[in-house]
Order: sequence, then structure tokens, then C-alpha cells
Amino acid sequence: MARSGRQGTIPDGWEVVRLGEVAEVNPRRPRLTVHGDTPVTFLPMAAIAEGSQGIISRESRPFSQVVGGYTYFEENDFLFAKITPCLQNGKHTLATGLKDGFGFGTTEFHVVRASGGLTAAFMFWLLTQAHIIDHCSKSFVGTAGQQRVRPEILKDLPIHLPPLAEQRAIAAVLDSIDDAIERTDAVIAATEQLRDSLLHELLTRGVPGWHTEWREAPGIGTIPADWEVVRLGEVCQSPRYGAAAPAQSFDRGLPRYVRITDITDDGRLLNEDAASADPLLVAGYELKPGDLLFARSGATVGKTYLYRPEDGPCVYAGYLIRFRCFRSTLLPEFLERCTRSHYYRRWVESMFRAGAQPNINAAEYSSLPIPIPSLSEQHAIAALLDGVDRAIERGREEREKLKVLKESAADALLTGRVRVSIVA
Repeated sequence: MARSGRQGTIPDGWEVVRLGEVAEVNPRRPRLTVHGDTPVTFLPMAAIAEGSQGIISRESRPFSQVVGGYTYFEENDFLFAKITPCLQNGKHTLATGLKDGFGFGTTEFHVVRASGGLTAAFMFWLLTQAHIIDHCSKSFVGTAGQQRVRPEILKDLPIHLPPLAEQRAIAAVLDSIDDAIERTDAVIAATEQLRDSLLHELLTRGVPGWHTEWREAPGIGTIPADWEVVRLGEVCQSPRYGAAAPAQSFDRGLPRYVRITDITDDGRLLNEDAASADPLLVAGYELKPGDLLFARSGATVGKTYLYRPEDGPCVYAGYLIRFRCFRSTLLPEFLERCTRSHYYRRWVESMFRAGAQPNINAAEYSSLPIPIPSLSEQHAIAALLDGVDRAIERGREEREKLKVLKESAADALLTGRVRVSIVA
């Protein structure tokens, strides 16, 4: 049964307490017997992954290099990023795997140490929930750019506290979902590495069994001897720059406005912050299946995006250049694969023009050397890589499902709306 508490209804056996009642916030440092040249673990903010995904790297440095200013922590302490934007980006972690059981870090962490009534694992899940981060974000003090969360905000934080056995069971359930996400991420990463290796092999050796001789092509490298090399402008219609229209709020009744910032490194469209544009201002900039967009300026120069009908009606913005292949010679799917290759990345780096920011214009993109196999081999290469891409996409979909499951499970379990069975 449930009962009423200071924060509304809570399950029987649970309490509502202040975090400071069951944990120490920034506990006093012990007297250390560490010499100046003793190597110790040090965690700068950069060592913590975003999204509360753990520690990326553990630096080892002489103690003499950290004594000037540091945060001391011990095994299973929670490191809470107290500055913006690290707070909102989720640069929080449970300190585990520490050499000698303790370590040092940037002073931009609050250290939270669970006491007898709170387990470290349960504390981690509590303090990484979105509503906790939002609550702390509303309590910043300091000047713009230097805002921080005061330790009193954490100490006074009201939390739902189940019995220890239930805390452990809840943490175990959520940890298992996190483990599944990590395994899925590992499979995705391995499959992406396989795709990159396969792409390199196919673009340098061709389809296995189809060739017996190879040659060196200037600007590209090794290719099958019977492949041609042409310039991109020779096998495409005249390139066209994108529209100069301003973006407006996304409207499903209007075409999506593809901007340079919408394209990921591997050529997908980001779903976040999608935009539309005034149809009268973008008439004539409609994308057709097979159109390939090249980013022409800024940090994203060289990125490409191949338009496919499943992305819905789209128009394209300035700082993007559209190339449309002559399909009798070059398949857009094969061309897009060429822009994922090692030789393409080398070509982009060589084309950066001196100035305030990198820039490659339409004429320069038109000079890009392209290896041209037969159409049948282009189809075969694209099909082989599409199969790997489908496996990667299935992995990404599975990861998103697991993330949604984790969020809903955390919300239900940490509030007691759903109870876990305790095995005696």
C-alpha cells in the first residue's frame, strides 16, 4: 500500500528525506600521506562522458601537480558537475576503479558520498534523473559563464528513499538496461568499423573475384585496372548552391529545410531542431531522389548527404551545394560511398583554402576525382554496403528503444510506482 508523505503519495516502507540526511556533500578531506612524486588518479572534466555514461579516461600524474587545487574523492563517491553547461550535459559519474581507492579531480565537481541509509548505485540513478538536473539548473549562482550549483541545493534535495534491499534491486534493474545499451553500442561500433574496412577494400580492390589487375590512380590510390577516373563535374549536371531563405519553425505541411548543421558526419539527417522555410522563397530548391548535397563552408565542410524519398519532401539551404549524377554513368549511391572514403577525406583536407574558415566551392568540388567502375559493379558495391548499413540502423533503433525503456523504468522505479521483487 501507499501512504501520504511530504512529497505526496509514497510506497509503504519508503521515506522522503533530504539528501544531506543520507549522504555527505563535499566531505572533509582526510589527512593524506602522499608524497609529491607519487602517481595518483586525476579526473579533469574532460575525463567524464556526457549523459552520465561514466569515466572516459583516468589520468595518472604526480601528486605535486594536483595539490594546488583539487577535489578529493573515494571509490563509489558520486561526482556531480556543478557548472554550466557540464551540469545539463550530464557530466556526472560514480567514481569506480580508482587506484588505491581514491583520486583527485577538478574543483568543478561536488562530491556526494552515500552513508549507511543510501547505496551508491541507487544514489547514482537518483542524481542523474532529468528532474534533479532541472531543479539544480534553476538554482545557479554566479555571473554568466561562471554559474555553479551551491552544495546546499544538493543537501536540501528531497528524495524518495526505499529500504536498502529495494535500493539494490532497483539499481540492479537499471544497471542491466545500461549494460544492454553498452553492448548494443559496442555492436554498432564494431559494425561501423567493419563497414569502413569493407568500403576501403571495395573502393581499392573492387568486388572480390571481379578483378585480377590493379593500378595506381593519381589522387585516389589503388583501383582495379579497368576502372576509369573522371572529375565529378564531368558526370553530373551543373552544381547548384542552396537557397538563402531564413529557416522557420518546422511544419509537417511544408518541406523540410535541410541546413548544413542538420547533417551528421556519416551523412544522416538529425531529427532534432528540424526546420522549414517559406515555400515562395525556396521554390526550385526541391531535392529529388539521388541528389547529393556537399557542405561548402565552416567546420562541416566536406560532409555529404544523399537525399532519399523516405526523408520526406526536402529543400536545401545555403552553404550546401547540390550535385545530380548522370545515372547512365554514375550511381548516386556509389558516389555517396566515395565521399566516405579515405581518399575523399584526404582530398577535402588538401582543398581547404586559406581564410577565416575552411571553404570548398562548386568549381572545386567539380574537380573531385571519382573512380568509375561499370554500373553493374557500382550496384554490387552499393548493395554490399547497404546490407551493413541496415544492420547498423537496426542497432541504432534497438539502442533508442533501450534508452526509452531506461527513462521510463527509472521514472517508475525511483518513485515507487512500480515495485521490484526482493529475493530473500
